[in-house]
Amino acid sequence: MGEKFKSQVVAEMINNVEKIARDYELGIKKNKFEIKCPYPKIIQTYESIIQMLINYSWNEQAMIFNEQIKFYQEKLEKDKKLREIKVQKMQKWKEIEELYKIKEINTLRTVILSLNKEERILDFEEKKKEKLKESEEIFNMIDNAERMAKEYEKEIKKGRILYLDCPYEKLIEIYKEVVKRFESIGWKEESSKLIDSIRYYNDKLEKDKRLREIEERKLAKE
Repeated sequence: MGEKFKSQVVAEMINNVEKIARDYELGIKKNKFEIKCPYPKIIQTYESIIQMLINYSWNEQAMIFNEQIKFYQEKLEKDKKLREIKVQKMQKWKEIEELYKIKEINTLRTVILSLNKEERILDFEEKKKEKLKESEEIFNMIDNAERMAKEYEKEIKKGRILYLDCPYEKLIEIYKEVVKRFESIGWKEESSKLIDSIRYYNDKLEKDKRLREIEERKLAKE
């Protein structure tokens, strides 16, 4: 094998490994750490070149490439450290992402709890409005009942009882309904107080009946 040819073979091997090294380092600069580190293979290639040159009895030339081997061994160590740092950074980012997810979940939970609270408040306000409306209707029923009683009692004082319809039975039914409606909205104390009103109008009803009997007897005598 001619010296020129031998030199070309060695030069080609060197060019190939140096190109591999350049391409790799360019990729690393772009954070392409998924690329496998070629330095061990490059070191092996330079060891093969040295052995080849020794076989050609080119001992002096062979010794030159020892520096290249040291150069790429240093690069290999730096690459290992860089990859360790990269792994640590990725782990930290993963931890941060997990924390962010937890924070996000906590935030979501807080939002849900807040919405639940708002829903309960709205529900309470709605029930309060319903309760208020119900109580207004009940008090209107009581006012109307009392008005009917007053108007009737005003008229019977004029001695016209036999010409009027007694409202007390109707008033008693109204108060019974009021008691039920008070209980339905939780106003049990108020509803129990109305029992006295029912007794009151029951007494009124009995007195009204007796008064009517008296008036009828008077009218019969005339």
